[in-house]
Amino acid sequence: MKRQAVIKETLSGMRWMLLQKCTQQPVALLYAMVLSRHVSAAEMGLLGLTAVFFTAATSLQHAGIGSVLVRRQRYSNADLNTMFWFNLGMGGLLAGGIVLAAPGVAAFFSLPELELLAQAAALIVFLSCAASVHISFYTSRRQFRIPALVCTGSTLAGLPVCLLLAQQGWGIWAYMVQGIVGAVLTLFVFFLLCPWKPALHFSGESLHKLGGMGCRLASTGMLDTLYIHTRAFFIGKFYSASGLGVYKNGAQLAAMLPTILCYMLDQVTFPVLSTLRNTPGKMRTLYRRYMRAFTLGIAWVCIFTAVFAESLVEVVYGPGWQEAVPYLQILSLSYATWHLQILNLNLLKAGGPKKLFLRLEIAKKLVGTVILVAMFPISMLAICYGALATSIINLTINTCVTARVMHLPVRAQLRDFLPQFALAGVACLLPRVLVCYAPVPVSPCLHAGVGFCVSLILYPLLLGLFRSRALRELRSIWGC
Repeated sequence: MKRQAVIKETLSGMRWMLLQKCTQQPVALLYAMVLSRHVSAAEMGLLGLTAVFFTAATSLQHAGIGSVLVRRQRYSNADLNTMFWFNLGMGGLLAGGIVLAAPGVAAFFSLPELELLAQAAALIVFLSCAASVHISFYTSRRQFRIPALVCTGSTLAGLPVCLLLAQQGWGIWAYMVQGIVGAVLTLFVFFLLCPWKPALHFSGESLHKLGGMGCRLASTGMLDTLYIHTRAFFIGKFYSASGLGVYKNGAQLAAMLPTILCYMLDQVTFPVLSTLRNTPGKMRTLYRRYMRAFTLGIAWVCIFTAVFAESLVEVVYGPGWQEAVPYLQILSLSYATWHLQILNLNLLKAGGPKKLFLRLEIAKKLVGTVILVAMFPISMLAICYGALATSIINLTINTCVTARVMHLPVRAQLRDFLPQFALAGVACLLPRVLVCYAPVPVSPCLHAGVGFCVSLILYPLLLGLFRSRALRELRSIWGC
């Protein structure tokens, strides 16, 4: 695959994935902004507990069993049909497990209203599993436009329903109904548009060939989903629903932009890297380019959010949510290396040993769980510091494993992303200092706005001054 073709496919995929996430994430933030001004922190905490089901559904759609087709590249109709029915069966088992476990989950958190919410969310999980193979059908062909448009349209179609029900006093159920409407529409439109239609055919040979790898890919995605929400579970159980509501708002704002960029990175880079699995040298070169290019933006976004957290919280949620500021600051920094972990996992999934990436994810989750268990008795803030420490440890593990398995030296990897972090830090801290010493009082909105503009101008100037390789590559890409 030639360099020009790789660049073209990457940019095309990025454009459509960015459209999808730039619709879904702001919609979720808009709903949180509306609720934050009309409900209590305890109710926001309940919303934080139900969010795990929506995240699980998204994970199963885009990184479920059907995603094995993306890695394989060549497959038959028998493979597609087998993966569809197998995926549907596993989705049914998972949804049934959620329904049965819902009373116990509600009793565990002493929140009776959580039972019906969890059972309703089981439907979303099942519908998402049903759409997984259709999404993989397009992604494996590197056709990102249709999945992006379908998911974006479903999100926008559910928005007026959600806002109308919220206005009528439905509270959290407005958010749940939006999820159900979006999942139904997504599945319906994929069945309507996709040239491949599922048939009543199941092949034992296809299951043997694809099932094991598909389950490992789905397990990795689900492990990541459950792990991300483990902190919310601990806070909801051992602290309070109101504390969880404050934490949730800080975490949601910290995750919004990194999630958009990392989702786009995940969906685009895996299929592109998979096409280079037979040429390890080219795969490593492309991996390093991805690492440099995405760190360029994500490092600045995360550091800016941490530095201007106080102003951002007041603008987005209102003056009554300042308790969320320290959580936003710490979690923003923890998200700064998330893209590097996703890239590493995609590299291993595309070109590494088949079982290594799942074992690696289990090991990292165990490390994170140990840190979480050690931190949660101290305070909610200690839990966030534990998340930051876990992020640094996971990055260390990823870097060392990639060096050993993919023959990519640690020093070379560090040179690819550390300079961007250093320059992004300088570009964000300088305007923060300048605004703090302004001769007149500055409103939170103006404070964040001025800091954003100054930092956005200063960052590329610093990159150019220090002759950043990532900036040169970005210029050459857009010039192609």
